[in-house]
Amino acid sequence: MVSLPYRETEDFIRYALDNAAIVATTDVQGTITFVNEKFSQISGYERNELIGFNHRILRSGVHDAHFFRAMYRKISRGEIWQGEICNRRKDGSLYWVDTTIVPHVSIAGKVDGYTAIRFDITARKRIEDELRASRAHHRAIANHDFLTNLPNRRRLRHYIDDLAARDGRAGRGFHLAVLDIDAFKEINDSFGHDSGDLLLQTVACRLQSFVADGVFIGRLGGDEFGIVLDGVSDDAAQAFHETILESIREPIRIGAVTRHCSGSMGYAAFPRHGRDATSLLKAADMALYHAKSLGRDRLELFHRGLQAAAEQRSRVFLEIEAGLKRGEFQFFYQPIVHRMPGTPVGLEALMRWRHPDRGLLAPGDFAVAFDDPAMRATLGMFTLDRVFDDMKLLRDRGVPLGRVAINLTNSDFRSEQFMERFFARCDETGIRLDQICVEVTEDMFLGRDHKRVELGLHQFHAAGVEVALDDFGTGYASLRHLRELPIDRLKIDRRFVSHITTSHEDQAIVSGVIDIAHGLGKVVTAEGVETASQARMLLGMQCDFLQGWYFSKACDTTILPSVIRRLPEMRDVLRGWREA
Repeated sequence: MVSLPYRETEDFIRYALDNAAIVATTDVQGTITFVNEKFSQISGYERNELIGFNHRILRSGVHDAHFFRAMYRKISRGEIWQGEICNRRKDGSLYWVDTTIVPHVSIAGKVDGYTAIRFDITARKRIEDELRASRAHHRAIANHDFLTNLPNRRRLRHYIDDLAARDGRAGRGFHLAVLDIDAFKEINDSFGHDSGDLLLQTVACRLQSFVADGVFIGRLGGDEFGIVLDGVSDDAAQAFHETILESIREPIRIGAVTRHCSGSMGYAAFPRHGRDATSLLKAADMALYHAKSLGRDRLELFHRGLQAAAEQRSRVFLEIEAGLKRGEFQFFYQPIVHRMPGTPVGLEALMRWRHPDRGLLAPGDFAVAFDDPAMRATLGMFTLDRVFDDMKLLRDRGVPLGRVAINLTNSDFRSEQFMERFFARCDETGIRLDQICVEVTEDMFLGRDHKRVELGLHQFHAAGVEVALDDFGTGYASLRHLRELPIDRLKIDRRFVSHITTSHEDQAIVSGVIDIAHGLGKVVTAEGVETASQARMLLGMQCDFLQGWYFSKACDTTILPSVIRRLPEMRDVLRGWREA
Protein backbone atom coordinates (compact mmCIF):
# COMPACT_ATOMS: atom_id res chain seq x y z
CA MET A 1 0.00 0.00 0.00
CA VAL A 2 1.27 3.49 -0.85
CA SER A 3 0.55 6.10 1.82
CA LEU A 4 -0.92 9.46 0.89
CA PRO A 5 1.02 12.69 1.39
CA TYR A 6 0.02 14.45 4.59
CA ARG A 7 -1.80 17.34 2.91
CA GLU A 8 -3.70 15.01 0.59
CA THR A 9 -4.78 12.88 3.58
CA GLU A 10 -5.93 16.01 5.43
CA ASP A 11 -7.97 17.06 2.39
CA PHE A 12 -9.58 13.64 2.22
CA ILE A 13 -10.53 13.68 5.89
CA ARG A 14 -12.11 17.10 5.39
CA TYR A 15 -13.93 15.75 2.34
CA ALA A 16 -15.21 12.79 4.37
CA LEU A 17 -16.51 15.02 7.16
CA ASP A 18 -18.13 17.46 4.78
CA ASN A 19 -19.58 14.95 2.35
CA ALA A 20 -20.13 11.70 4.25
CA ALA A 21 -20.53 12.30 7.98
CA ILE A 22 -23.46 14.23 9.46
CA VAL A 23 -21.90 16.29 12.26
CA ALA A 24 -23.46 18.40 15.02
CA THR A 25 -22.37 19.73 18.40
CA THR A 26 -24.61 20.61 21.34
CA ASP A 27 -24.23 21.89 24.86
CA VAL A 28 -25.16 19.73 27.84
CA GLN A 29 -28.82 20.80 27.58
CA GLY A 30 -29.00 19.61 23.96
CA THR A 31 -28.96 23.08 22.39
CA ILE A 32 -27.39 22.87 18.95
CA THR A 33 -24.19 24.93 18.61
CA PHE A 34 -22.90 23.68 15.23
CA VAL A 35 -24.03 21.61 12.25
CA ASN A 36 -22.26 20.86 9.00
CA GLU A 37 -23.79 21.13 5.55
CA LYS A 38 -24.60 17.42 5.42
CA PHE A 39 -26.74 17.81 8.55
CA SER A 40 -28.75 20.59 6.91
CA GLN A 41 -29.20 18.58 3.73
CA ILE A 42 -30.55 15.46 5.38
CA SER A 43 -32.75 17.25 7.94
CA GLY A 44 -34.18 19.81 5.51
CA TYR A 45 -33.49 22.67 7.96
CA GLU A 46 -31.25 25.63 7.24
CA ARG A 47 -28.40 26.16 9.68
CA ASN A 48 -30.06 29.22 11.22
CA GLU A 49 -33.14 27.08 11.90
CA LEU A 50 -31.02 24.58 13.85
CA ILE A 51 -28.33 26.49 15.73
CA GLY A 52 -29.64 27.73 19.03
CA PHE A 53 -32.58 25.32 19.06
CA ASN A 54 -32.82 22.11 21.06
CA HIS A 55 -32.08 18.85 19.33
CA ARG A 56 -35.60 17.66 20.26
CA ILE A 57 -36.97 19.35 17.13
CA LEU A 58 -35.71 16.30 15.20
CA ARG A 59 -37.44 13.69 17.37
CA SER A 60 -39.53 11.28 15.34
CA GLY A 61 -41.60 9.64 18.05
CA VAL A 62 -40.19 6.24 17.08
CA HIS A 63 -38.10 5.97 20.28
CA ASP A 64 -39.63 6.02 23.75
CA ALA A 65 -38.46 7.96 26.79
CA HIS A 66 -36.52 4.97 28.11
CA PHE A 67 -34.35 4.98 24.96
CA PHE A 68 -33.30 8.60 25.48
CA ARG A 69 -32.89 8.26 29.24
CA ALA A 70 -30.43 5.40 28.71
CA MET A 71 -28.56 7.44 26.10
CA TYR A 72 -28.27 10.57 28.24
CA ARG A 73 -27.35 8.56 31.32
CA LYS A 74 -24.34 7.16 29.46
CA ILE A 75 -23.08 10.33 27.77
CA SER A 76 -23.54 12.42 30.91
CA ARG A 77 -21.01 10.11 32.57
CA GLY A 78 -18.51 11.00 29.84
CA GLU A 79 -18.95 7.71 27.98
CA ILE A 80 -19.35 7.38 24.20
CA TRP A 81 -22.79 6.24 23.01
CA GLN A 82 -23.36 4.42 19.73
CA GLY A 83 -26.63 3.35 18.20
CA GLU A 84 -29.24 3.90 15.49
CA ILE A 85 -31.70 6.79 15.72
CA CYS A 86 -34.75 7.67 13.66
CA ASN A 87 -35.15 11.46 13.15
CA ARG A 88 -37.84 13.58 11.51
CA ARG A 89 -37.06 15.98 8.67
CA LYS A 90 -38.57 19.45 8.42
CA ASP A 91 -41.09 18.11 5.86
CA GLY A 92 -42.21 15.43 8.31
CA SER A 93 -40.54 12.44 6.63
CA LEU A 94 -38.34 10.11 8.64
CA TYR A 95 -34.71 9.12 8.21
CA TRP A 96 -32.37 6.82 10.10
CA VAL A 97 -28.79 7.54 11.14
CA ASP A 98 -26.04 5.38 12.63
CA THR A 99 -24.96 7.69 15.46
CA THR A 100 -21.91 8.07 17.67
CA ILE A 101 -22.14 10.72 20.43
CA VAL A 102 -18.82 11.78 21.97
CA PRO A 103 -18.92 13.80 25.22
CA HIS A 104 -16.57 16.76 25.67
CA VAL A 105 -14.92 16.43 29.06
CA SER A 106 -13.39 19.58 30.53
CA ILE A 107 -10.10 19.74 32.39
CA ALA A 108 -12.15 19.72 35.57
CA GLY A 109 -13.58 16.34 34.53
CA LYS A 110 -17.10 17.57 33.79
CA VAL A 111 -19.05 17.04 30.57
CA ASP A 112 -19.66 20.41 28.94
CA GLY A 113 -21.01 19.41 25.53
CA TYR A 114 -21.35 16.70 22.91
CA THR A 115 -20.34 15.98 19.32
CA ALA A 116 -22.61 13.67 17.35
CA ILE A 117 -21.30 12.00 14.18
CA ARG A 118 -23.94 10.26 12.06
CA PHE A 119 -24.13 8.29 8.86
CA ASP A 120 -27.32 7.95 6.84
CA ILE A 121 -28.59 4.36 7.02
CA THR A 122 -32.12 5.07 5.79
CA ALA A 123 -31.67 2.87 2.75
CA ARG A 124 -30.45 -0.01 4.88
CA LYS A 125 -33.33 0.37 7.32
CA ARG A 126 -35.75 0.43 4.44
CA ILE A 127 -34.34 -2.86 3.23
CA GLU A 128 -34.62 -4.31 6.72
CA ASP A 129 -38.26 -3.25 6.84
CA GLU A 130 -38.86 -4.91 3.51
CA LEU A 131 -37.24 -8.09 4.81
CA ARG A 132 -39.51 -8.14 7.84
CA ALA A 133 -42.55 -7.42 5.70
CA SER A 134 -42.23 -10.46 3.48
CA ARG A 135 -41.00 -13.89 4.55
CA ALA A 136 -40.92 -15.00 0.94
CA HIS A 137 -38.75 -12.06 0.04
CA HIS A 138 -36.58 -12.82 3.04
CA ARG A 139 -35.98 -16.37 1.82
CA ALA A 140 -35.08 -15.07 -1.62
CA ILE A 141 -32.47 -12.62 -0.40
CA ALA A 142 -31.16 -14.45 2.68
CA ASN A 143 -28.21 -15.63 0.61
CA HIS A 144 -27.35 -12.22 -0.83
CA ASP A 145 -24.99 -9.47 0.40
CA PHE A 146 -26.62 -6.16 -0.45
CA LEU A 147 -23.56 -3.95 -0.10
CA THR A 148 -21.42 -5.82 -2.61
CA ASN A 149 -24.15 -7.57 -4.64
CA LEU A 150 -22.32 -10.85 -4.07
CA PRO A 151 -23.50 -14.11 -2.49
CA ASN A 152 -23.08 -13.92 1.28
CA ARG A 153 -21.30 -16.25 3.69
CA ARG A 154 -24.31 -18.55 4.06
CA ARG A 155 -24.66 -19.02 0.32
CA LEU A 156 -20.91 -19.55 -0.07
CA ARG A 157 -20.87 -22.28 2.61
CA HIS A 158 -23.80 -24.06 0.97
CA TYR A 159 -22.03 -23.88 -2.39
CA ILE A 160 -18.82 -25.35 -0.93
CA ASP A 161 -20.66 -28.21 0.77
CA ASP A 162 -22.65 -28.99 -2.39
CA LEU A 163 -19.47 -28.89 -4.50
CA ALA A 164 -17.63 -31.10 -1.99
CA ALA A 165 -20.41 -33.69 -2.19
CA ARG A 166 -20.43 -33.64 -6.01
CA ASP A 167 -16.65 -33.54 -6.56
CA GLY A 168 -16.13 -36.13 -3.83
CA ARG A 169 -18.29 -38.59 -5.73
CA ALA A 170 -16.57 -37.74 -9.01
CA GLY A 171 -13.06 -37.87 -7.58
CA ARG A 172 -12.42 -34.23 -8.52
CA GLY A 173 -10.91 -31.39 -6.52
CA PHE A 174 -11.36 -27.66 -6.03
CA HIS A 175 -9.69 -24.77 -4.19
CA LEU A 176 -11.10 -22.32 -1.66
CA ALA A 177 -9.33 -19.00 -1.09
CA VAL A 178 -10.01 -16.31 1.50
CA LEU A 179 -9.11 -12.74 0.49
CA ASP A 180 -8.63 -9.96 3.05
CA ILE A 181 -8.20 -6.28 2.08
CA ASP A 182 -5.03 -5.02 3.77
CA ALA A 183 -6.00 -1.35 3.79
CA PHE A 184 -9.63 -1.71 4.80
CA LYS A 185 -9.46 -0.98 8.53
CA GLU A 186 -7.22 2.05 7.98
CA ILE A 187 -9.63 3.59 5.48
CA ASN A 188 -12.71 2.67 7.52
CA ASP A 189 -11.25 4.15 10.72
CA SER A 190 -9.69 7.23 9.14
CA PHE A 191 -12.27 8.24 6.56
CA GLY A 192 -15.56 6.74 7.75
CA HIS A 193 -17.84 3.84 6.95
CA ASP A 194 -19.04 5.33 3.67
CA SER A 195 -15.49 5.29 2.31
CA GLY A 196 -15.01 1.76 3.63
CA ASP A 197 -18.23 0.67 1.92
CA LEU A 198 -17.08 2.24 -1.34
CA LEU A 199 -13.80 0.34 -1.10
CA LEU A 200 -15.66 -2.94 -0.53
CA GLN A 201 -17.96 -2.27 -3.47
CA THR A 202 -15.02 -1.48 -5.74
CA VAL A 203 -13.18 -4.65 -4.76
CA ALA A 204 -16.38 -6.69 -5.17
CA CYS A 205 -16.88 -5.27 -8.65
CA ARG A 206 -13.36 -6.30 -9.63
CA LEU A 207 -13.91 -9.77 -8.18
CA GLN A 208 -17.16 -10.17 -10.11
CA SER A 209 -15.20 -9.81 -13.34
CA PHE A 210 -13.52 -13.15 -12.51
CA VAL A 211 -16.81 -15.05 -12.06
CA ALA A 212 -17.21 -17.73 -14.73
CA ASP A 213 -17.93 -21.43 -15.03
CA GLY A 214 -16.09 -23.08 -12.16
CA VAL A 215 -15.51 -19.78 -10.31
CA PHE A 216 -17.78 -18.78 -7.42
CA ILE A 217 -17.11 -15.66 -5.33
CA GLY A 218 -18.94 -14.45 -2.22
CA ARG A 219 -18.49 -12.08 0.69
CA LEU A 220 -17.66 -13.82 3.96
CA GLY A 221 -18.18 -10.67 6.04
CA GLY A 222 -16.26 -7.50 6.90
CA ASP A 223 -13.47 -7.11 4.38
CA GLU A 224 -13.14 -10.84 3.63
CA PHE A 225 -14.20 -12.59 0.44
CA GLY A 226 -14.30 -16.29 -0.43
CA ILE A 227 -13.27 -17.57 -3.86
CA VAL A 228 -14.02 -21.12 -5.02
CA LEU A 229 -12.12 -22.41 -8.05
CA ASP A 230 -13.25 -25.80 -9.35
CA GLY A 231 -11.31 -28.45 -11.23
CA VAL A 232 -7.82 -26.90 -11.58
CA SER A 233 -4.32 -27.84 -10.40
CA ASP A 234 -2.43 -26.12 -7.58
CA ASP A 235 -0.27 -24.27 -10.10
CA ALA A 236 -3.31 -23.04 -12.04
CA ALA A 237 -5.00 -22.00 -8.80
CA GLN A 238 -1.92 -20.07 -7.72
CA ALA A 239 -1.74 -18.23 -11.05
CA PHE A 240 -5.46 -17.39 -10.89
CA HIS A 241 -5.24 -16.06 -7.34
CA GLU A 242 -2.14 -14.00 -8.15
CA THR A 243 -4.15 -12.37 -10.93
CA ILE A 244 -6.84 -11.45 -8.41
CA LEU A 245 -4.25 -9.89 -6.10
CA GLU A 246 -2.88 -7.92 -9.04
CA SER A 247 -6.36 -6.54 -9.73
CA ILE A 248 -6.65 -5.34 -6.11
CA ARG A 249 -3.38 -3.41 -6.50
CA GLU A 250 -4.89 -1.22 -9.21
CA PRO A 251 -5.53 2.33 -7.86
CA ILE A 252 -9.00 2.85 -6.37
CA ARG A 253 -10.77 6.20 -6.51
CA ILE A 254 -12.44 7.03 -3.20
CA GLY A 255 -14.02 10.44 -3.00
CA ALA A 256 -11.48 13.12 -3.86
CA VAL A 257 -8.37 10.94 -3.73
CA THR A 258 -6.89 7.83 -5.28
CA ARG A 259 -5.85 5.00 -2.96
CA HIS A 260 -3.39 2.21 -3.61
CA CYS A 261 -4.57 -0.91 -1.79
CA SER A 262 -3.51 -4.52 -1.55
CA GLY A 263 -4.92 -7.83 -0.43
CA SER A 264 -3.69 -10.95 1.32
CA MET A 265 -4.90 -14.43 0.38
CA GLY A 266 -4.76 -17.89 1.85
CA TYR A 267 -6.14 -20.93 0.05
CA ALA A 268 -6.74 -24.61 0.65
CA ALA A 269 -7.48 -27.63 -1.55
CA PHE A 270 -10.33 -30.15 -1.44
CA PRO A 271 -10.11 -32.95 -0.40
CA ARG A 272 -6.58 -33.03 1.07
CA HIS A 273 -7.00 -29.95 3.33
CA GLY A 274 -10.66 -30.44 4.23
CA ARG A 275 -13.84 -32.19 3.12
CA ASP A 276 -16.48 -29.59 3.99
CA ALA A 277 -16.98 -25.84 4.23
CA THR A 278 -16.01 -25.65 7.90
CA SER A 279 -12.67 -27.44 7.58
CA LEU A 280 -11.75 -25.74 4.28
CA LEU A 281 -12.54 -22.27 5.61
CA LYS A 282 -10.46 -23.00 8.70
CA ALA A 283 -7.52 -24.14 6.56
CA ALA A 284 -7.78 -21.14 4.22
CA ASP A 285 -7.96 -18.81 7.25
CA MET A 286 -4.75 -20.31 8.64
CA ALA A 287 -3.04 -19.77 5.29
CA LEU A 288 -4.36 -16.18 5.24
CA TYR A 289 -2.98 -15.57 8.74
CA HIS A 290 0.38 -16.87 7.54
CA ALA A 291 0.31 -14.57 4.50
CA LYS A 292 -0.40 -11.55 6.69
CA SER A 293 2.34 -12.52 9.17
CA LEU A 294 4.82 -12.55 6.27
CA GLY A 295 4.07 -8.93 5.40
CA ARG A 296 0.67 -8.95 3.61
CA ASP A 297 0.03 -8.40 -0.10
CA ARG A 298 0.81 -12.04 -0.84
CA LEU A 299 -0.67 -15.52 -1.39
CA GLU A 300 -0.06 -18.62 0.73
CA LEU A 301 -1.24 -22.23 0.34
CA PHE A 302 -2.25 -24.13 3.44
CA HIS A 303 0.04 -26.88 4.74
CA ARG A 304 -0.16 -29.07 7.83
CA GLY A 305 2.59 -27.13 9.59
CA LEU A 306 0.24 -24.14 9.75
CA GLN A 307 -2.30 -26.20 11.66
CA ALA A 308 0.36 -27.35 14.11
CA ALA A 309 1.46 -23.72 14.55
CA ALA A 310 -2.14 -22.62 15.07
CA GLU A 311 -2.71 -25.32 17.67
CA GLN A 312 0.51 -24.34 19.43
CA ARG A 313 -0.61 -20.69 19.37
CA SER A 314 -3.92 -21.67 20.87
CA ARG A 315 -2.19 -23.64 23.65
CA VAL A 316 0.08 -20.69 24.45
CA PHE A 317 -2.90 -18.32 24.57
CA LEU A 318 -4.73 -20.62 26.98
CA GLU A 319 -1.59 -20.90 29.12
CA ILE A 320 -1.18 -17.12 29.19
CA GLU A 321 -4.79 -16.58 30.20
CA ALA A 322 -4.38 -19.14 32.99
CA GLY A 323 -1.04 -17.61 34.00
CA LEU A 324 -2.57 -14.15 34.28
CA LYS A 325 -5.30 -15.53 36.55
CA ARG A 326 -2.74 -17.37 38.72
CA GLY A 327 -0.49 -14.31 39.07
CA GLU A 328 2.45 -15.83 37.19
CA PHE A 329 3.14 -12.61 35.24
CA GLN A 330 5.14 -9.78 36.79
CA PHE A 331 7.48 -6.99 35.78
CA PHE A 332 11.21 -6.66 36.16
CA TYR A 333 12.77 -3.20 35.95
CA GLN A 334 16.06 -2.23 34.35
CA PRO A 335 17.68 1.05 35.49
CA ILE A 336 18.19 3.89 33.04
CA VAL A 337 21.02 6.08 34.34
CA HIS A 338 21.30 9.80 33.64
CA ARG A 339 24.70 11.22 32.73
CA MET A 340 24.49 13.77 35.54
CA PRO A 341 25.17 12.38 39.05
CA GLY A 342 22.41 12.91 41.57
CA THR A 343 19.62 12.58 39.02
CA PRO A 344 16.91 10.03 39.96
CA VAL A 345 17.25 6.72 38.17
CA GLY A 346 14.69 5.92 35.49
CA LEU A 347 13.41 2.41 34.81
CA GLU A 348 12.12 0.35 31.92
CA ALA A 349 9.32 -2.08 32.78
CA LEU A 350 9.97 -5.51 31.23
CA MET A 351 7.39 -8.30 31.38
CA ARG A 352 8.36 -11.69 32.81
CA TRP A 353 6.39 -14.93 33.11
CA ARG A 354 7.19 -17.35 35.93
CA HIS A 355 6.07 -20.40 34.00
CA PRO A 356 5.34 -23.40 36.23
CA ASP A 357 7.30 -25.77 33.93
CA ARG A 358 9.68 -23.61 31.88
CA GLY A 359 10.87 -21.22 34.58
CA LEU A 360 11.30 -17.46 34.17
CA LEU A 361 10.44 -16.39 30.61
CA ALA A 362 11.09 -13.10 28.80
CA PRO A 363 8.64 -11.85 26.10
CA GLY A 364 10.80 -13.38 23.37
CA ASP A 365 10.01 -16.81 24.81
CA PHE A 366 6.28 -16.31 24.22
CA ALA A 367 6.48 -13.94 21.26
CA VAL A 368 3.57 -15.68 19.52
CA ALA A 369 1.26 -13.87 21.97
CA PHE A 370 2.30 -10.51 20.54
CA ASP A 371 1.29 -11.58 17.02
CA ASP A 372 -2.37 -11.66 18.09
CA PRO A 373 -4.09 -8.25 18.46
CA ALA A 374 -6.53 -9.45 21.11
CA MET A 375 -3.80 -11.02 23.24
CA ARG A 376 -1.62 -7.92 22.85
CA ALA A 377 -4.52 -5.81 24.09
CA THR A 378 -5.03 -8.12 27.09
CA LEU A 379 -1.36 -7.95 28.04
CA GLY A 380 -1.40 -4.18 27.54
CA MET A 381 -4.18 -3.72 30.09
CA PHE A 382 -2.38 -6.05 32.50
CA THR A 383 0.75 -3.94 32.07
CA LEU A 384 -1.06 -0.80 33.17
CA ASP A 385 -2.44 -2.40 36.31
CA ARG A 386 0.80 -4.05 37.40
CA VAL A 387 3.31 -1.29 36.56
CA PHE A 388 1.30 1.44 38.28
CA ASP A 389 0.94 -0.79 41.36
CA ASP A 390 4.71 -1.39 41.35
CA MET A 391 5.47 2.33 41.01
CA LYS A 392 3.19 3.12 43.95
CA LEU A 393 4.90 0.41 45.99
CA LEU A 394 8.37 1.82 45.25
CA ARG A 395 7.22 5.35 45.99
CA ASP A 396 5.73 4.29 49.31
CA ARG A 397 9.06 2.66 50.18
CA GLY A 398 10.79 5.99 49.57
CA VAL A 399 12.65 4.91 46.43
CA PRO A 400 13.47 8.02 44.32
CA LEU A 401 12.59 7.39 40.69
CA GLY A 402 12.95 9.15 37.37
CA ARG A 403 10.56 8.26 34.58
CA VAL A 404 9.34 4.67 34.28
CA ALA A 405 9.06 3.46 30.69
CA ILE A 406 6.19 1.23 29.51
CA ASN A 407 6.37 -0.53 26.14
CA LEU A 408 3.23 -0.14 24.00
CA THR A 409 1.90 -1.96 20.93
CA ASN A 410 -0.54 -1.04 18.15
CA SER A 411 -3.31 -2.86 19.97
CA ASP A 412 -3.11 -0.41 22.88
CA PHE A 413 -4.39 2.31 20.54
CA ARG A 414 -7.22 0.38 18.88
CA SER A 415 -9.84 1.65 21.32
CA GLU A 416 -10.26 4.38 23.89
CA GLN A 417 -10.27 1.83 26.69
CA PHE A 418 -6.47 1.70 27.08
CA MET A 419 -6.07 5.50 27.17
CA GLU A 420 -8.93 5.86 29.64
CA ARG A 421 -7.45 3.17 31.86
CA PHE A 422 -4.00 4.78 31.71
CA PHE A 423 -5.21 8.12 33.03
CA ALA A 424 -7.50 6.42 35.55
CA ARG A 425 -4.51 4.53 36.97
CA CYS A 426 -2.61 7.80 37.35
CA ASP A 427 -5.49 9.17 39.42
CA GLU A 428 -5.90 5.98 41.48
CA THR A 429 -2.22 5.64 42.39
CA GLY A 430 -1.23 9.30 42.53
CA ILE A 431 1.54 8.71 39.97
CA ARG A 432 2.24 11.93 38.08
CA LEU A 433 2.05 11.93 34.31
CA ASP A 434 5.57 13.36 34.08
CA GLN A 435 6.86 10.22 35.84
CA ILE A 436 5.83 8.02 32.90
CA CYS A 437 7.43 7.35 29.54
CA VAL A 438 5.68 5.33 26.82
CA GLU A 439 7.94 3.52 24.37
CA VAL A 440 6.88 2.76 20.81
CA THR A 441 8.70 1.13 17.93
CA GLU A 442 9.20 2.39 14.40
CA ASP A 443 6.97 -0.20 12.72
CA MET A 444 3.95 1.11 14.65
CA PHE A 445 3.98 4.20 12.42
CA LEU A 446 3.77 2.08 9.28
CA GLY A 447 0.99 -0.36 10.15
CA ARG A 448 -2.70 -0.15 9.40
CA ASP A 449 -3.39 1.48 12.79
CA HIS A 450 -0.79 4.22 12.41
CA LYS A 451 -3.36 7.04 12.50
CA ARG A 452 -4.68 5.84 15.85
CA VAL A 453 -1.12 5.46 17.14
CA GLU A 454 -0.22 9.01 16.13
CA LEU A 455 -3.39 10.44 17.70
CA GLY A 456 -2.73 8.55 20.94
CA LEU A 457 0.88 9.73 21.11
CA HIS A 458 -0.23 13.34 20.68
CA GLN A 459 -2.65 12.85 23.58
CA PHE A 460 0.09 11.41 25.78
CA HIS A 461 2.55 14.14 24.85
CA ALA A 462 0.04 16.93 25.49
CA ALA A 463 -0.69 15.45 28.93
CA GLY A 464 3.00 15.51 29.93
CA VAL A 465 3.82 11.83 29.32
CA GLU A 466 7.20 11.38 27.64
CA VAL A 467 7.18 9.52 24.30
CA ALA A 468 10.24 7.44 23.40
CA LEU A 469 11.07 5.86 20.05
CA ASP A 470 12.65 2.48 20.79
CA ASP A 471 15.21 0.58 18.66
CA PHE A 472 15.92 3.68 16.60
CA GLY A 473 17.89 2.99 13.45
CA THR A 474 16.81 -0.64 12.96
CA GLY A 475 13.51 -0.04 11.14
CA TYR A 476 11.98 2.33 8.64
CA ALA A 477 11.40 5.50 10.65
CA SER A 478 12.51 8.61 8.84
CA LEU A 479 13.57 12.05 9.97
CA ARG A 480 10.03 13.12 9.06
CA HIS A 481 8.75 11.07 11.98
CA LEU A 482 11.12 12.90 14.31
CA ARG A 483 9.93 16.23 12.99
CA GLU A 484 6.18 15.61 12.82
CA LEU A 485 5.48 13.18 15.67
CA PRO A 486 5.65 14.04 19.38
CA ILE A 487 8.85 12.07 20.04
CA ASP A 488 10.72 13.25 23.15
CA ARG A 489 13.40 10.57 23.41
CA LEU A 490 15.35 8.32 21.03
CA LYS A 491 16.63 4.95 22.19
CA ILE A 492 19.66 3.80 20.21
CA ASP A 493 19.46 0.06 19.61
CA ARG A 494 22.04 -2.15 21.32
CA ARG A 495 23.32 -3.38 17.94
CA PHE A 496 24.97 -0.01 17.39
CA VAL A 497 26.31 0.14 20.96
CA SER A 498 27.82 -3.34 21.22
CA HIS A 499 30.72 -2.55 18.85
CA ILE A 500 31.00 1.17 19.45
CA THR A 501 34.52 0.95 20.89
CA THR A 502 35.86 -0.99 17.88
CA SER A 503 33.72 0.07 14.92
CA HIS A 504 34.29 3.50 13.39
CA GLU A 505 31.00 3.12 11.48
CA ASP A 506 28.99 2.48 14.65
CA GLN A 507 30.72 5.39 16.38
CA ALA A 508 29.73 7.69 13.51
CA ILE A 509 26.13 6.43 13.53
CA VAL A 510 25.68 6.82 17.29
CA SER A 511 27.36 10.22 17.38
CA GLY A 512 25.24 11.39 14.43
CA VAL A 513 21.98 10.22 16.03
CA ILE A 514 22.84 12.01 19.28
CA ASP A 515 23.67 15.24 17.44
CA ILE A 516 20.48 15.11 15.38
CA ALA A 517 18.35 14.36 18.43
CA HIS A 518 19.86 17.19 20.43
CA GLY A 519 19.41 19.53 17.48
CA LEU A 520 15.70 18.67 17.49
CA GLY A 521 15.41 19.19 21.25
CA LYS A 522 15.20 15.50 22.12
CA VAL A 523 17.14 13.36 24.57
CA VAL A 524 18.90 10.07 23.84
CA THR A 525 19.20 6.74 25.65
CA ALA A 526 21.82 4.20 24.59
CA GLU A 527 20.70 0.60 25.18
CA GLY A 528 22.90 -2.44 25.70
CA VAL A 529 25.76 -0.74 27.58
CA GLU A 530 27.82 -3.64 28.95
CA THR A 531 31.28 -2.22 29.63
CA ALA A 532 32.82 0.84 31.25
CA SER A 533 34.61 1.70 27.99
CA GLN A 534 31.28 1.80 26.14
CA ALA A 535 29.78 3.98 28.86
CA ARG A 536 32.73 6.38 28.76
CA MET A 537 32.62 6.73 25.00
CA LEU A 538 28.87 7.43 25.07
CA LEU A 539 29.35 10.04 27.76
CA GLY A 540 32.00 11.65 25.58
CA MET A 541 29.41 11.84 22.82
CA GLN A 542 27.05 13.65 25.26
CA CYS A 543 24.57 10.76 25.40
CA ASP A 544 21.92 11.70 27.98
CA PHE A 545 20.99 8.29 29.40
CA LEU A 546 22.69 4.87 29.57
CA GLN A 547 20.98 1.51 29.99
CA GLY A 548 22.44 -1.97 30.08
CA TRP A 549 23.99 -4.79 32.07
CA TYR A 550 27.00 -2.65 33.03
CA PHE A 551 24.66 -0.93 35.45
CA SER A 552 22.19 -3.71 36.19
CA LYS A 553 20.15 -6.46 34.67
CA ALA A 554 16.39 -6.14 34.97
CA CYS A 555 15.28 -7.15 38.48
CA ASP A 556 12.08 -7.40 40.45
CA THR A 557 10.83 -4.88 42.96
CA THR A 558 12.12 -6.83 45.96
CA ILE A 559 15.79 -6.14 45.19
CA LEU A 560 15.40 -3.05 43.00
CA PRO A 561 15.88 -0.52 45.88
CA SER A 562 19.28 -2.02 46.81
CA VAL A 563 20.32 -2.08 43.15
CA ILE A 564 19.41 1.58 42.76
CA ARG A 565 21.36 2.49 45.91
CA ARG A 566 24.51 0.95 44.44
CA LEU A 567 24.23 2.77 41.12
CA PRO A 568 25.72 6.12 42.26
CA GLU A 569 29.02 4.35 42.97
CA MET A 570 29.32 3.37 39.30
CA ARG A 571 28.28 6.84 38.21
CA ASP A 572 30.96 8.35 40.38
CA VAL A 573 33.54 6.32 38.46
CA LEU A 574 32.19 7.70 35.22
CA ARG A 575 32.04 11.20 36.65
CA GLY A 576 35.70 10.91 37.65
CA TRP A 577 36.56 10.05 34.08
CA ARG A 578 34.48 12.95 32.75
CA GLU A 579 36.02 15.50 35.09
CA ALA A 580 39.54 14.27 34.35
